[in-house]
Formats: sequence, C-alpha cells, structure tokens
Amino acid sequence: MSDDLLFRDFLASALVSTGFSRDPGAPPLVGLSSDLYFPPLEDLILSLSPAAPPEYLEIFRGRTEDLIRARNAVPTTIPFSYHGDCLWYTQSDFLFNPAFREETLRANRHMDAIGSPWMIHECAQKTMEGYAFGLYAPPLLTPEGALVARQGALALASSLNGRILLVETPPFPPHPTGPLDLATFFRIVTHDSPLGIGLDIGHCLTYLAVTGKRPDPQSLVAWLREFPLERVVEIHVGGLTATLLEGEECLIDDHSREVPDLLFDSLEAVGRSLSLPNLKGVALEVDNKSLPVIAREFPRFRKIVLSSFLENPITGSRSPVFPAPQLPGNIRLGPEGSDVCLSARKGYETLAQGLMEKGLSPYATTLYPLEVWNFGGSMPDMFPETLSLLEKEGIAAQDTFVDFFNRHPRSETTPFDYLQIKVRRTLEWVDTLSEHLPDPDTYLTIRAMAEKEAGLLILAQEQFNGDPL
Repeated sequence: MSDDLLFRDFLASALVSTGFSRDPGAPPLVGLSSDLYFPPLEDLILSLSPAAPPEYLEIFRGRTEDLIRARNAVPTTIPFSYHGDCLWYTQSDFLFNPAFREETLRANRHMDAIGSPWMIHECAQKTMEGYAFGLYAPPLLTPEGALVARQGALALASSLNGRILLVETPPFPPHPTGPLDLATFFRIVTHDSPLGIGLDIGHCLTYLAVTGKRPDPQSLVAWLREFPLERVVEIHVGGLTATLLEGEECLIDDHSREVPDLLFDSLEAVGRSLSLPNLKGVALEVDNKSLPVIAREFPRFRKIVLSSFLENPITGSRSPVFPAPQLPGNIRLGPEGSDVCLSARKGYETLAQGLMEKGLSPYATTLYPLEVWNFGGSMPDMFPETLSLLEKEGIAAQDTFVDFFNRHPRSETTPFDYLQIKVRRTLEWVDTLSEHLPDPDTYLTIRAMAEKEAGLLILAQEQFNGDPL
C-alpha cells in the first residue's frame, strides 16, 4: 500500500464520529483559530453574523476547566480542534525530557475536553540549547535537523491516543536557518508515517522571502508543488506585515495586524491551483485581535475559502504519490542514531547563537532585541515601578536586560511559557545590578519592588494558564 493510502486510512480512522469526517470531495470546513481568553470566546462568536458562523473552532492551549466550559457553551454542531504549545519535538532531547511527557499528558486531557481529533503544533521552538526566544524560532534546515524533528514528532504522535499530530510550517525570521529546502524538510519528517501537516500560508511566504524567492501567490503555488500536499489536513491564515530592516523590506509573521491582500490572494491561489485531497479545515487565526477587525475579516476569508476550494475540481481528488525523499551521504530514514542527534544539537547551538548575534542578520540586529523586551509581555507593562526606579539610578534597563538575557544559556527542565521565563530572568537580572547601585538600601528597595510585580504577574498567569496535572 502506498504511503499516501496509508495516511488516508489513518486519517479516516482518527476522524470517525467527529464533525470533520465528511464525504470525499466535500469542501473543507471554514473556521477560526483563537486564543481561549483574548478575545473571549463567547464574545468572538457573538461578534460574527448569525448567518455565517464559523464551521469549526481551533482553540489554543488553556486550562482544562476553561476548555470544558467553552465546549459546553458552543453548539455541538461546531466541532473543536486543538492548537498545542510547549512540546518542542524538534529538539534532540525531546524523547528524554520528563517535562515533555507531562506536557503530552496535559495535551491529551485538553483534547479529551473539547473532543479534538488532532493537535496542530508548530514545527519550531521557543527555546533551543538553553536560549529562549519570544517568537517561534525556526527549525534547523539540515538533513540531521529533519531527522531529529521526525524522531520527536513520531514519538509525540504515538502518545496522542489515536489522534493525529499535524506538524505546522513555522514562521521564518529574516535569518538563514540551513540549506535544506523546507518542502524537502517536511517530506523527510512525514514520509511513511501517520503525521499530517498544517500549512500556514503566511509562514510559507516568510520562508520564500528569507530564501530569496519572490513572496507572491504565483511563486508560492510553484514552490508548493514540491510539498507533500497529500498530508495537508488544515490550512492557517494569520497575519503578515512588511517591515523595513537595515534598508531591506522583510516579511514578518504578525497576527496583531490586519490580514493583507497578499495573504488573502495567496490563499485563493492555493485553493484554485493545488490538489489537497485530505484537507479538512481552513482557519483564520484571530488570537489577540480586536472583535471589529475579526468581524470585518472573517466574511472575506469565508468567501475566498468557499469559492476557491469549492470550485477547484482537484481538491478532493488523488494527489501524486511522492517518492521517498533523497538524503545526502549515508543518512537514511529510520531510527536516528547518536551521531545524527549530536550533529543536530551542534547545528541548533550554532543557530541559536546566530539568531542573537548582532550583525549576522536583520533579525538578530533589529528584531530579536525588541522581541526579548516586548514579546510575551512588554517589560514596561510588566515591571513599571521597577523600571522607573532603575531609570532614576541612571541604568539603561533595556540594553542591560537584553544583554543579560543572552549572556548564558539556561537549562530549562520545565517547558515554561515565555512570560514565565521573562519573569524569572528579570529577577536574576535585578540581582546582577547590585554592583551598579552603591547604596545597598536602594538595591533592596528595587529588588523588593521587582519581587512584588513578579508575584502579581505569576498569579495572573496561573489564573489563565495554570493547569496542574
């Protein structure tokens, strides 16, 4: 039996008795992908026209009790799917880190709560080799990086109690990440496996831009013809913005901005041009967007999906069966040995350091310092009184904080989210400032204020995301 047919059988089995199980050739469901809390789910549904509600909802990781409440509040005719986080299967230690096993148990409990047939998860990470990043950092695009990601993804998929793992195309910052083409990377990761793919249109455009290809609908469609399209189960459309960095225009994944015409046009081109035989859902990502913007964007998005994917006569047809990807040298698909893991780890260490080293790329020089300072909670918003006290002492807080954040890698034995990492690092950073504060009483005052503000932040974070096993 071909690789394509094996995956079809697994997919059909996983979708039994769900709202995603539909007749072959039926158009994909039109949905929304959203944070559970911002905007509030009930307000999000009410903001849309009663005549055109979402056909499914993809919900980000949250507290189990809140996921149960959300499932009960939404009509059962609208199925739910799950967007996971904190399971960095791209990393060489994924199989051996007990924290990831705990997070897998939590993810299964979340999917039980909402009845999700799959988990979509970025093929990326927010920490690598002890360094933390605010936004998703891309995978290592080398054969070894692909094999290690494959190993982790297969291990994760085997722990999902028959559900599907969709490995999602990640966003790419303006920084080179390796010579392997992303299409080949995903063919290596998914070949001869039960893994599906989540295709994020904006993320793919950022990849084309960073590799010197034209980020336009025609180039995207041409590049995707080499992609393992028979494994695409879900498509995402989020945000995208063009930013001038070091005199060069760069595309940045940015969900806070309105969806540009380029992204909508690219979605339409994909729907009209490519065979996607296993596509079940297309979702507009609306996390942290205002309700008026969502209410304005969703009807346009819905119209594009219903017209382009419904009119495409090949959407529900058989796609070509892709051959096994060709790997250089003696690297083979199969159990990954210590040499492959070691090579991938060294590659990730180099990538992590390069992403932070000014002068190596527009990302490292311009975006990364801003990301550390602002993403996952802006420092002036999180520690206003602490920073005010430091300013009075003449300390350049932003520069010294970013420098401290990068100075030494930290071994994270628990997959903390980025806000928690920032809070912990902030307290460590304040401790290092004592040498710049000759008056011990001033230091103690600042340290006490930092501890107070940190405590309030952690308390608020646990209110929304505290979900002990």
